[in-house]
Amino acid sequence: MRKDFVISATAAVLGAVLLVSSCSSSTKSTSTASPTASPSPTASPSPTGSPSPTGSPSPSGSPTGTAPADAAAATQQVTQNWQSFFSPATPLSSKAALLQNGDQLMPLLQSFATDPRVGQVSAQVTNVQFTSATTANVTYNLSLQGQTVVPNASGQAVLENGTWKVSRSTLCGLVMQSGATAAPGCS
Repeated sequence: MRKDFVISATAAVLGAVLLVSSCSSSTKSTSTASPTASPSPTASPSPTGSPSPTGSPSPSGSPTGTAPADAAAATQQVTQNWQSFFSPATPLSSKAALLQNGDQLMPLLQSFATDPRVGQVSAQVTNVQFTSATTANVTYNLSLQGQTVVPNASGQAVLENGTWKVSRSTLCGLVMQSGATAAPGCS
């Protein structure tokens, strides 16, 4: 792939969904949620740590802290919610509900809602690595029109009010990497 195509495709994805980068944000998020929430599972993780035949990642344990009590269910919710956040079929209000501090970041999400490229973007989670009972590092592939344009992108999910969400630091870090000088809700 030519470098200018990758840059152009990455900019298109960022403009459409605000979430394009293979670099993770260096800012850690905190969560105000209780780590005892019970997510409703919808996918089946494999016990091996690699994606299952259905494409669902498995929990990868805890490199620096304690994973949630039910790591498999938490992994399922992180995966489902992350992919829903990036899905063109997810309404804006639902995207805000899947984003940490989504109400505060709604103006940022709305600023991109009319971009026609929104319907061309998706993400596939490939790994969830818990760093505590309320935070996880997420590795995902970002696609534009079905073609992966950013493989192995990384971000952070946080447990907020009983729901695993895309972290504010992930979204804001990606917006800032796009060259934006000001982003509502990110300052």
